[in-house]
Amino acid sequence: MNLQITRLRVEQLRRFRKPLELRGFEAGLNILTAPNEAGKSTLVRAIRAAFFERHRSTVVDDLRPWGEGSGAAPQIELDFVLDGQPHQLVKSFLGKKRCTLRIGVRTLDGTEAEDHLAQCFGFAFASKGASKPEHWGIPGLLWVEQGTGQVLDVDPARDHLHDALQGQVGAAAGALAATGGDELLEQFRVQRNELLTPATGKPAGAYADSAKATVALQAEADALDAQIGTYRQQVDQLATLRQQHRADDAAQPWETLRQELAAVRQREQALQASQAQLQSDRTRLLQLEGTRGLLAKELDGLARQQSDAAARGQALAQAALQLQAADAAVAAARQHAEAARSRAHAAREASRIARQEGQRDSLRQQLQQAQAELARSVEALQRAEEARQRLAALRASAAAAPGIGKAQVQRLLDLDRAERDAALRRQAVATRLQFHLPEGQTLGLRTHGDSLDLQARGERLLDAPTTLRLPGGGELIITPGGEDLALLARGHAEAQQDMKAALLALGVADLAQAQARLSAVVEREAQMRLAEQAFAIVAPKGLEPLRSAQAEAQSRIRTAQDALVRLPEAPAEPVLPPDQAEAEQDAAAATEQATATALARAQRQQAAAQSLHGTAQHEHAAAQAALADPVRLQRQAEAQHQLLATGAEHAALAARIEQASAQVREARPDIVAQDIDRLQRSIEQMTRSHQQRREDILLLENTLQQAGAQGLEEQRDALAGRLAQARRRHAELQRRAEALDLLCGKLDAKRQATLARLQAPLQERLQHYLPLLLPGASVQIDAGLAPGMLTRTNAGGATESGQVQDLSFGAREQLGLISRFAYADLLQQAGRPTLLILDDALVHSDAARLAQMKRVLFDAARRHQVLLFTCHPQNWQDMGVALRSLA
Repeated sequence: MNLQITRLRVEQLRRFRKPLELRGFEAGLNILTAPNEAGKSTLVRAIRAAFFERHRSTVVDDLRPWGEGSGAAPQIELDFVLDGQPHQLVKSFLGKKRCTLRIGVRTLDGTEAEDHLAQCFGFAFASKGASKPEHWGIPGLLWVEQGTGQVLDVDPARDHLHDALQGQVGAAAGALAATGGDELLEQFRVQRNELLTPATGKPAGAYADSAKATVALQAEADALDAQIGTYRQQVDQLATLRQQHRADDAAQPWETLRQELAAVRQREQALQASQAQLQSDRTRLLQLEGTRGLLAKELDGLARQQSDAAARGQALAQAALQLQAADAAVAAARQHAEAARSRAHAAREASRIARQEGQRDSLRQQLQQAQAELARSVEALQRAEEARQRLAALRASAAAAPGIGKAQVQRLLDLDRAERDAALRRQAVATRLQFHLPEGQTLGLRTHGDSLDLQARGERLLDAPTTLRLPGGGELIITPGGEDLALLARGHAEAQQDMKAALLALGVADLAQAQARLSAVVEREAQMRLAEQAFAIVAPKGLEPLRSAQAEAQSRIRTAQDALVRLPEAPAEPVLPPDQAEAEQDAAAATEQATATALARAQRQQAAAQSLHGTAQHEHAAAQAALADPVRLQRQAEAQHQLLATGAEHAALAARIEQASAQVREARPDIVAQDIDRLQRSIEQMTRSHQQRREDILLLENTLQQAGAQGLEEQRDALAGRLAQARRRHAELQRRAEALDLLCGKLDAKRQATLARLQAPLQERLQHYLPLLLPGASVQIDAGLAPGMLTRTNAGGATESGQVQDLSFGAREQLGLISRFAYADLLQQAGRPTLLILDDALVHSDAARLAQMKRVLFDAARRHQVLLFTCHPQNWQDMGVALRSLA
């Protein structure tokens, strides 16, 4: 069943105190744009109130104009075509409560009209109070309020969707509801869940208790078996311990080890005395070695004094020769440095003159370039001024000429098409009167208040009561049949009036003149664009940069001329090229630097030679005075005598240390210490083991006495009977749980297969839209007919699945709209009226997703009327329809 809203009018409703009327809604996509707070959501609320609210409701104060008193009467008029039949709904609230529904020539009033709409559109009214989402049915599912696109509540419309699905799949869906299979399956699930957990299938209830009881009894039996085995093992262990304890009491092996330990300790004491004496001898030996070293150094120092005195004499002679050579080198270097300075001064002067002339040439070139640039700037500025004047003339011409827009011409085309369509519809149902009269005979005809004579032959179309006067008296009254003809006549007249009013508003005589004026406007706009492009080419940044460039060129000319005047006059003799002059200056400077460096180096060498000569004189005099000192000769003889005595003592002490060291190494003190440690540990271990064995015997005797009094074998026999009974009970419950689990699984699989057949048409419509948004993705419909599990391929190429409710806000909104489009397709196929209203939808979508959703929306609008309200008109300019601005 096709539904199309054609006109909407609101008055005294929220922000619209004065009437606001919208006409000309398309059968497909309609995009209404306006900024925030301009009334988009108010219009959506008006449509909802027209259908969902009783006209006598007292809880619709939100419709009252802002700041108005109790006398306000919000009114909504809605024209729509339902399955080819024109409808007009007029509803007002609060101060003037009434409701009228016109269906063709039929009129319904009040509650009768509201109930008719509810039955036709698939919604209900609240029994008391304001209308709520649970009453909104199909429109509540398809009409999306601002900020709720991600919320998809199918419950209020589920019965209508079930009816639509059952109408497509036939008896299978009816059988699913009539067999009572769900109730039986639920009973089996309850029994199964008493024994198994619903989610994991693990034992629960009595089944879990029997398993725990069996495990506990088995653990108790295992513990008793372990106790019995331990008792038997402990009896054998007690006999072995008693036998070992008696053998140790008789042998007492630890006494032999004590005797060995005493002998080893005596050897350790003798070794410690030898090691103490050896350490004392080694200390004395180190002292003798130190004394010998000091005496040898002292004798070496006395001997070096004599050789040093001879070396000082040779060094004095050598220093004198070096001083003479350094004096000669300084004199030669000073002469070379003076000559290099003279040459460098001359080269610098030549380089200065060369740079001066090079600067003169550069300034002349700059002057020439600035003069050329000035000429270009003047020419460019002149062209720009001409282009600007031409552009200004075109703009003045455009401002003076009458304007017209494409939308206005398109409206004329629409009105002309509407007038021609109304005329055709009127002619199609009018009564056709053909006449053929003899020559000279006439018939008088009066219609629409006008009279005319019919002669010869011809044809007239009669769409209103007409009187035909007969020759000789009498008349025929012809009344065309049907009230539709009168409506068509009024519609044709209204279309003609609309066309005339539109032509008068634009100041044109007909559609051709309007189109000619639009062509002239387009031509002027094209010429202005060409003029703007020409101006942008010669002055891309405007006239000021060109004027600035001209002023800059003039400033550069003055600067270059002033600099040329300030330069000295050119020399009369030829001037070297700047590069050559610079190279000769660099060479002269390098030579000057090298000679200065050589002079400085020669002077440093001269100073060093003088210092060396003075030092050599002082050291030679000091060495001669030291050799002549009598104390030095006496100390030399005493040191030689002490060195001989110390050497003899050192040799005797070294021999004694070597012999004592060999004796200690042979005795192996480390092994002796290990023997003492080993024997002590062995004695302690033997005595401790003997005592521990005695304690173990006493403990085992006490433990065996207690175990013998417990009657472990009798307890084990009684426990075996209880364990067998628990195992039988557990096996019985296990068989019952497995049978119920298998039965529920098979019944659920059968139910899911039936549901899949029932949901197949809806699944098909969802898969029609989903690939346009998510290529390769699929979504499953849950038992509530809402999208559940989404399966898609991620960026890495792997397949992933998840619930739709776990997606982001924007993704949930996109899938919510796709689901609503699929519901609309399904309901339309079932003969239910469908209208999609989207208030500021998809504002949370990125550019790529928005482009994909546009394809989905355009496809849905081919089957349904869509009213899209948005405050972002720039996002919807590529939808192939005109954007209507509420402003």
